[in-house]
Amino acid sequence: MDDTSSILVVVAVFGIFTVYWSLRGLIGLFQRHNPILVVLYIVILFPFAYIHMLILGIGGDSKKKRLKKAAEEKAKFDKQVEDEKSKLNQ
Repeated sequence: MDDTSSILVVVAVFGIFTVYWSLRGLIGLFQRHNPILVVLYIVILFPFAYIHMLILGIGGDSKKKRLKKAAEEKAKFDKQVEDEKSKLNQ
C-alpha cells in the first residue's frame, strides 16, 4: 500500500467516526432539550453546535444512564421525604 492510499484510508475512517459521533450527539441534543431550540441552535450557531454535538457524541451519557441517574435521584428524594414525615409524626 502506498502513502496516498494509506492516507485515504485514515481520512475515511476518521470521517466515518466523525459522522457517527455527530449523529450520536445530535440525537443526544434532541433527547435533552426542546427540539425547536435545538434547530435554532444549529441554524444560528452552527460551529458551536457542531462542536457541542461532537463532544456529546464522544463522551456524553446514554439515555439509559441519564434515566437511571434520574431514577436514583428521585428514589433518594422520596426516601428523604419519608424520613422527614416520620420525624414530624413522632
